[in-house]
Amino acid sequence: MPENADPAIIATTVVEIVNAPFGKRPFRIVFDPASDGTVVFYTLIDRVREEFLRRIGFEKLLRPMMAHA
Repeated sequence: MPENADPAIIATTVVEIVNAPFGKRPFRIVFDPASDGTVVFYTLIDRVREEFLRRIGFEKLLRPMMAHA
């Protein structure tokens, strides 16, 4: 972890996500203060997951849905 990494950005981002309106929250947030390629890795994994879910007919899992009581 770089010595100049600021943990406050995590807290700020969590607050922003929690306050986001329905359907606007990101599927994943990746922090990579060490610039070790994590962002690239998760971008690829998310794309593969999306393609797989579409291929097997579960694309509805890729977007939020309101719970029914």
